[in-house]
Amino acid sequence: MLLILVFVGMFVGLPYLLQIIKSNQFLNFPRFISTSTPGYFYSKPQPSISQPQPQSQSIIKPGESIYKGGINISSVYRYGQEQINLSASGGESGSIDITGWKIKSAQRGEIIIGKGLALPQFSSFLSDIRLESGDSVKIVVGISPLLSSFQINGCFGWLNNVYNIDSSLNYCPLIQISDLTGFGLDSACQNLILNSGSCRAPSDTVLNNYSRECRIWVEQNLNYNVCVKKHMNGSDFYKGWQIYTGNNNLFYDQLHDRIELRDQAGLLVDNYEY
Repeated sequence: MLLILVFVGMFVGLPYLLQIIKSNQFLNFPRFISTSTPGYFYSKPQPSISQPQPQSQSIIKPGESIYKGGINISSVYRYGQEQINLSASGGESGSIDITGWKIKSAQRGEIIIGKGLALPQFSSFLSDIRLESGDSVKIVVGISPLLSSFQINGCFGWLNNVYNIDSSLNYCPLIQISDLTGFGLDSACQNLILNSGSCRAPSDTVLNNYSRECRIWVEQNLNYNVCVKKHMNGSDFYKGWQIYTGNNNLFYDQLHDRIELRDQAGLLVDNYEY
C-alpha cells in the first residue's frame, strides 16, 4: 500500500514542480553578464538625472564695491592743474550715481563728490552726478568759475568764451548754409556768419556794416541759449562732468601716493598708485 501512495505522489507532484521551475518563481536570482575581466560584473546602468549647473557670476571680494570695474581712475595730474580723471565703462551696471563717493589719499586726506549743474545757466538746481558708459570726469583742485561743478555739453564753447575755463571745452556745433536759408539774408551776411568762428558772434562794430536783417538774425540765433535748445536732444550733446574740490588745497601727495575711489558705503571701487 505504501508503494502505491509514493507512486501516486510522484505522478501528480512532479509535473507541478517542473512548471514552477520553468516560470522562474522558485529560483529568482539577479542576472549578470560577465565581462572579459574576471571578478567583475556588468549590469545595465540606471539613467542619470542631470543636475542644474550654477550660473557663473563675478565674485566681489570682501571690502570691494559692486561698481568695481564700472568706474576707474584713469589718471592723476600732480603738477600744473592738479586733477584726477575718472572714466566710466558702465557695463551691466548702466547709469551710475557717484554723488557721495569719496576720493581718498593714503598720504593726506579725502574729498566727497557732491552735486552739480546738469545744464549750466538753464537751471540753478543741483542734481546728482550720474555717469553713463563712456563718460569721463575731471576732479579739479580749485574753485569752479561757475561756482559749482557742472556737466559739459556740446554748446559749452559759448560759456568758455565768457568764463575762460579751459580751452579743451570749446565744444561748438558748426553752422551750416542750410541753417541760413529762408531768412532773406544776403550772401555777404551769410558769409559773415559762416566765418564767425567757434561760438562767437560778430561785434556790433562789424554788424554796422551789414543789413538790418543780418543784425537781427545774429542777435536772435548766435548765443548759448539758442544753441542748447537746438542741440540738447542730440545723442552726443553731453560730454561728461567737471567737478571742483571747492578750494585750492591739494588733498593728495605729489610725489608718491595711493588714491582710492570709494562708493557711498565706503567700499573700494578702484585705486591708483604712483
